[in-house]
Amino acid sequence: MKQMKMERILIFELNWLGDILFSFPVIKALRVAFPSARIAVAVVPRYADLFKGNQCVDRVHILSDKRGVGAFFEKVRFLREIAKEKYDTCFFLKPSGTKGFMALLSGICTRIGFSGKKMFLTHEVKTPSEDVHRVRRLLALAEAAGIPAASDTYEYLVPEDNLKETVEEFRVVMESSREVIALNPGGNWDAKRWPAENFTRLSVEILKRLKDVEIVITGAEKDKPLAEKIVSEVNSERCHAVAGKTDLGQAAALYKKCVLVVSADSGPIHLASAVGVTTIGIFGPTDPEITGPRGIGKSVIVRGRVTCKIPCYEETCEKNYICMKNVTVRRVLDEVLKALGGG
Repeated sequence: MKQMKMERILIFELNWLGDILFSFPVIKALRVAFPSARIAVAVVPRYADLFKGNQCVDRVHILSDKRGVGAFFEKVRFLREIAKEKYDTCFFLKPSGTKGFMALLSGICTRIGFSGKKMFLTHEVKTPSEDVHRVRRLLALAEAAGIPAASDTYEYLVPEDNLKETVEEFRVVMESSREVIALNPGGNWDAKRWPAENFTRLSVEILKRLKDVEIVITGAEKDKPLAEKIVSEVNSERCHAVAGKTDLGQAAALYKKCVLVVSADSGPIHLASAVGVTTIGIFGPTDPEITGPRGIGKSVIVRGRVTCKIPCYEETCEKNYICMKNVTVRRVLDEVLKALGGG
């Protein structure tokens, strides 16, 4: 297909950390194809700062995901803002009739997205197979616009101010001469979480076997009680709870300090992978071939043996989340020691 001409590009982003990182290869492919174009993204407020580390993006528009009367006025503000920018092309990374209508009203002539909802598209792209990794799925949009196939690897460059802030906030860890391992016990839904007691036991075993290592327990604000409980039970001056104490940039800076990050399938494992850290991903109801890390860091996947259908993507499990519970502490510890050259 002949490559389209684009000078002012707007990308309607996804709404979750890992998914947004999956879109970075698309943005890079557009930048390589159109080095002088103005590229902007429209993203929900909580992830706007993620683009501080993306040098391919010229502008970030905030698109609220609120509902109700307030949301109407937010969308009017957004509509006026993008109309003023006079974008000639936009990409929808996920079908949305509302976003498609706003793009039409703002005067964007070329509107590219996956088939599905009524979106007022000018170029409708057939949705790739469900068993394709999400990065490659998104790259299909760029390829449909005549842009050559690109790498599916993503990278996040930690802004200098985030590095400085993180050193100041977590000096005991950031300036430690010991190696740092991050454990991320949280997740958006329970079915993807490895049992908290396993993270406690894993921490104890790591600290017992590796005398020159410190552990940080990371996570969002909602994970703070969980992180503090794990640290309390581990009861070591080399184990620290930082969940709820970092924004995205600071979390990325903290992960960059680490030699290893252990997590289930969640946003933080993709952020860690994006800054170049080796990650150990514990997967159960989801498929690493579809949502596994594709960052510049090395990725190790651990799965439990089960007889039920995997992946199932079920948020509630009649078998008591056996796919995650069957991943033993011993197995994860072996991968930790192997990654650090001690196994």
